[in-house]
Amino acid sequence: MNDNIQIRMLNAVYACLLPVAKLLLRSGITYRQFDAVAKRAFVREAMTEADTRGRPTNTSRIAVRTGLSRKDVKRVRDSLVIEPVSLSGPFADQFGPPARVLHAWHFDRRFLDSDGKPRDLDFQDDASGFCGLVRAVAGDVPPGAVRAELKRAGAVIDVEDGKLRAVKRFFVPGNVDEKAITVMSAMVYPLTSGIVHNTDPSRTSDGFIQRIAFSESIDPDAIPVFRKWSRDQAIKFIETMDDWLAQHEVQDVGESSRPSNAKTVGVGVFYYEGPSAEQATSEESPNSS
Repeated sequence: MNDNIQIRMLNAVYACLLPVAKLLLRSGITYRQFDAVAKRAFVREAMTEADTRGRPTNTSRIAVRTGLSRKDVKRVRDSLVIEPVSLSGPFADQFGPPARVLHAWHFDRRFLDSDGKPRDLDFQDDASGFCGLVRAVAGDVPPGAVRAELKRAGAVIDVEDGKLRAVKRFFVPGNVDEKAITVMSAMVYPLTSGIVHNTDPSRTSDGFIQRIAFSESIDPDAIPVFRKWSRDQAIKFIETMDDWLAQHEVQDVGESSRPSNAKTVGVGVFYYEGPSAEQATSEESPNSS
């Protein structure tokens, strides 16, 4: 793959990661957690490709392809066998400072009252107050910045005596809609998987349909009309697809079991209004401070 293709691919991935990063930040997920998941994905996909003799890919070849060390590859390969992505897995110790502070506030005896509940803390107290709590679990992160994030998430409030009170147990900085997770799994994953299928030079089956209708010079006054009309048309189309799929589903053999011969297929429709990928990646940072 030449440098030009790699640069263009990375720019396209960067554009896709911008809204993903926003979703992750809104969910309280740190870069270290994302990095661990990305590393896992790279190793898993590299493992699926056999060598020229049809043998399973070994650790050294995976290291060469992914750019990871052999030690990292071995650790990830071992975790793929014994441990799924979970709060008890390799991602548990990679939560950001606000999440770690909130967790310690609910479990560390130094910050609990006689009933075992989080007590109100003086901000300036370096021993058993909020500053002491932050330094105990988040190192040299400024306590003021952690307080601001926790307040923004509605996890901490000021009380009348000037102390801080924890009112939530978990740190989620935004109101994350469960639909976001569903759409990521049900639409983004099939879309990207379809791209991989269609661009596979060794595929022997037909390509998947992936089409988009767009304009970069539409009259702004026409946008509300198109938004409503496209929504109505998309609903009709999806309902037609859904009816056809329902008529051709394999009948369930039990309430909780999926028929062994059942396959997953689907068609997705989406509406977009905003900057193009090129515009999104070329824009200046909204805050350089």
